[in-house]
Amino acid sequence: MRRGVIFCLGSVALAFEVAAQSAVDVARPEERQEARQAVVKEQEKRAKRASIIEFRGEQAFKEKELRTALKEEITTIEDFGLSSARADDLAFFLEVFYRKHGYAKVNVHYVIESADRLRLDITEGPQFMLRTVIFDGNVHEPTDKLFEYIVGPTRERYSKLEKKLPFVATDMEEGTRLVQRFYVAEGFLNAAVDPPRYKFQGQSNDVDVVVPIHEGQQYLFGSISFTGQTVYGADALRGQIVDLLQRPYTDARVDDIPRRLQAYFKARGYYDVKVDAIGAPEDAVNGRVPVEITISPGPVYHFDGVTVSGLTRLHRSFVTKRFTKLRGKTYSPDVLDERFRTLMKTGQFNLLQIKPVPVDGNLLRLDISAEEAKSKEFGFWVGYDTYEGALAGVQVGDRDLFGYGRPVTATIEISQRSYRGEILYEDPFFFDTDFVFRARAYALTFDYDGYSKFELGGRFELSHKITKNDEAAVILAIRHVKITDSEIKPDFLLGPSQYQVDTIGLTNTLDLRESPYVTPRGFLINNTLDLAPSALGVTIFHLDPNRSRRV
Repeated sequence: MRRGVIFCLGSVALAFEVAAQSAVDVARPEERQEARQAVVKEQEKRAKRASIIEFRGEQAFKEKELRTALKEEITTIEDFGLSSARADDLAFFLEVFYRKHGYAKVNVHYVIESADRLRLDITEGPQFMLRTVIFDGNVHEPTDKLFEYIVGPTRERYSKLEKKLPFVATDMEEGTRLVQRFYVAEGFLNAAVDPPRYKFQGQSNDVDVVVPIHEGQQYLFGSISFTGQTVYGADALRGQIVDLLQRPYTDARVDDIPRRLQAYFKARGYYDVKVDAIGAPEDAVNGRVPVEITISPGPVYHFDGVTVSGLTRLHRSFVTKRFTKLRGKTYSPDVLDERFRTLMKTGQFNLLQIKPVPVDGNLLRLDISAEEAKSKEFGFWVGYDTYEGALAGVQVGDRDLFGYGRPVTATIEISQRSYRGEILYEDPFFFDTDFVFRARAYALTFDYDGYSKFELGGRFELSHKITKNDEAAVILAIRHVKITDSEIKPDFLLGPSQYQVDTIGLTNTLDLRESPYVTPRGFLINNTLDLAPSALGVTIFHLDPNRSRRV
């Protein structure tokens, strides 16, 4: 078997528009993050080069580290000039940086030597380390768990392998607030965590911390009563929230009850359902809190028509036909989510929003707003293969052919042994059904050791998702091969100089992974059956069950 290793491969993909188009100019989160990262990098570069700031007395940190920590303040002084207020801010944030690393007695004094010269005199002092944390009053919660909460803010800046952490007073104060929230999440609604007390050891730089805790009563869910039209009965509704009821009582879990039950009713067509849950801790008996749930389901809604806005090139029918089968059916948010994901997978949209709007009584019109993605694509690559030698390729494509949302891609690749050309056509909604059709035509020449060939062929594939995890496909492949040059003697060792192979294939893919992209681990089974009967020119039978488990 030939082994190929590509050791140099570069690729660039460009998307462009042939005709100008209007689009919503909205900065997406990833774009804002990239812009912010670019600003931060530029600030770091400027801070490292800035000559207006001079540090004196630093020992624990390199000047480069201090400049990076103060990049925003330094660039502000460079941009707007040096003043007493900005110098004071710079000294303050430098002290904050030191204190976050355990230098509780650091002192920074600034001197403005000239209009463009600032000196920072640093007296670091000792670095204090956290020795022990004592929780006074924790009865129900273990010390080890509380310790992880109180040192959490400090731990974020250090590896978990660090056995000793620096003492940072502000982190300890934030940690006590985390401990407080943890107690509330465990049902201790009246728990109080006092400010920590610090004990500095006289003969060392270690600090002991004492955290007073007043736990109080732990509350659990008690009796659950339903009022209004439950429709499906109290037992069925209680089953939707049983996991919440088994946990300690908190206001957050009470607020989660309406969301759970609303989702349950909406999945069954009750679009306008209203659910309210009220707990009464003041009426608790032995810590058990009664909760009253009021339900107003409203009528069952059905899908109506569709409106589409925001399209410029893509025909409206590409979107509306995806929802035609829903007309008159009971409303389901899961069905809408499935249609949304199907449309987004086509690559035709940057943004897509589906908003159900009640009309004419108990009907829901779907108002769809979209922002189209750029449809034209161009890419190229270069590299080297140990058998084919140097190679290069180019690819052009249009994901929205004639405005119907059908992608066409053309690819050309050249290497020292071959020339390849390919055209791929895809129809994600074949005849406006849930079938996916792909047609591929190709031609290639290849120089092997001893002979050369020319191959012309095509492949037609029709696939359909039987279930969410199971997909089947029918494939027709046609190959015509001609030997154009041969050094193999005698000729019978070469075999036929020209032949054609036509095959019919069936494939089945069972993908039990939760998500191929987000959580790709799981169980995946592929089965392939290829048959080239004599009616198509040759008899070949090939069965290839391929099972793979990704763990």
